[in-house]
Amino acid sequence: MKKLIKFLMSNPITFGIISLATYIFYGVIIGCSAIPSFVFMNTMIDNIKLNIMNEVGQIALIAICFGIAIYIYFICSLVIFGVIERILTTGFKPGKYKTDSGIFARWLVYSGLHIILLNTTLPFMTGTIWGKLFYKILGCKLGKNVFINTRGLHDAYLLELGDNVVIGGDANISCHIFEGDMLILGNIKIGNNTLISAESYIMPGVEIGSNCSIGIKSYIRKNRKIEDGSMIMAVPGMDAKKVAEIIK
Repeated sequence: MKKLIKFLMSNPITFGIISLATYIFYGVIIGCSAIPSFVFMNTMIDNIKLNIMNEVGQIALIAICFGIAIYIYFICSLVIFGVIERILTTGFKPGKYKTDSGIFARWLVYSGLHIILLNTTLPFMTGTIWGKLFYKILGCKLGKNVFINTRGLHDAYLLELGDNVVIGGDANISCHIFEGDMLILGNIKIGNNTLISAESYIMPGVEIGSNCSIGIKSYIRKNRKIEDGSMIMAVPGMDAKKVAEIIK
């Protein structure tokens, strides 16, 4: 299997064919997500033309329907992408995987699909019930009253958020990293009543206790355990002399 994957990835012809097939697969998923929007638009346009003779009124209503159709696509894409991503990541467990392994190949396909959603739908749906539904479909364990104000939950099928957890804007919680030629997947667990502030970065294998506060732009390295009630702060910009005094 490893030899086959190496051959397919190293040969320009086979790599090009695989890439093209992957793009077609992505296109099919996007198209399926757009079907309800197209059905809605087609139905509404037919009704508008039959019932309204004024051209300006027709254009205005069609434009409004188009805006509604966009959000129908957003909702449908969260559900459909979530289901497909869940299927692609079935059986993924914490561990180290070489770039010539079958798990890594499957992870690449999943990752490409997730990046599409990351840059199209998720920016408009963060902080909503639909965004939370997507992460639940993906396999993320969500407690009660969780608020997620970021699209940066990566490999969320390995993520567990307790009750009343708040994830601030542009926080990056990644259950994967790369080291050399290895993909590393690891669980991340965040306890009840914990705040993850804006632009924080949390790596795989991290366990954060309950009632913690992770400050803005904080960086938590892999496999660390943060005790209950902890307060983590990033070092703010300070004059070098003051930093030296603090150290002394």
